[in-house]
Amino acid sequence: MSRTPAHQALLIAPIVFAANLIAPIDLTASTGPPGEMVKFDVDGEKVRAYLSRPNGERSGPGIIVIHEWWGLNGQIRGFADRLAGEGYLAIAPDLYRGKVADDPEHAHELMRALDEDRAVTTIRAAAAYLRREEGTAQRPVGTIGFCMGGSLSLSTALTAPEIQAAVMYYGRIKTGDDAVASLASPLLGLFGEEDRGIPVEEVRRFEAELREAGKTADIHLYPQAGHAFFNETRPSYNREAAADAWERTRNFLRKHLIDAPAADAPAGGAPAPGARGDAPGGGREPDGERGSGGERAPDGRR
Repeated sequence: MSRTPAHQALLIAPIVFAANLIAPIDLTASTGPPGEMVKFDVDGEKVRAYLSRPNGERSGPGIIVIHEWWGLNGQIRGFADRLAGEGYLAIAPDLYRGKVADDPEHAHELMRALDEDRAVTTIRAAAAYLRREEGTAQRPVGTIGFCMGGSLSLSTALTAPEIQAAVMYYGRIKTGDDAVASLASPLLGLFGEEDRGIPVEEVRRFEAELREAGKTADIHLYPQAGHAFFNETRPSYNREAAADAWERTRNFLRKHLIDAPAADAPAGGAPAPGARGDAPGGGREPDGERGSGGERAPDGRR
């Protein structure tokens, strides 16, 4: 029996439809315009960062994207572009001074060599850059980080009252000895129950201490999700958990950075230690290449 093109299309259509149903959703794909590389001053050093503007404009709340142990690679730049597509002025500082890892061993070496205090100072300087050098002194600014970056997002929120909201994806947490007493901003924490590096009991203790301290925090654990569940390029990707986490992130940032009363934003923002905030200390680089890069290994290491 011969088949006409119409018959063949009817036979193929269900296969294509089924493939679309099971294809993973790229939640970190860029939906905003490509950004550019800029520099800002930290203790006399020019720190490179990737800056992505919503529709190329300077308006909108600010978001500091904190990279994981691989470094400032194409995946992180793409995620900053995605946030710009949501209406945020997104900046991703380069905490490794230009180094990017392609394998877990190198990534682990770079992470171990990173000074946490220096990293937090750099993140706070990035917030100052968004407010002072991008034209809006009262711009609300939040942080979001993954893995190592998730831990640094929390550390920054614990030491920087000028941060209005913090999101941490499966980063190292802090408990005991009033560890969360200094937290001044709302916090969203997203974790996987099968993360071998961050036990469920530790996350629950963290949640309880936040609640007892009277902090505004939303901690969520995803069943059958492990480390790096949000990364659709890794075997650890969990489609259902990633989709829910993304919606929670969008709603959280909208509530605390967009819908929040203007009084919640700082009057110019507290200057970050080591940051030059009186006069423009930044500059732009012409190498706004986005490129591509690997993601963290699904082995529970941070």
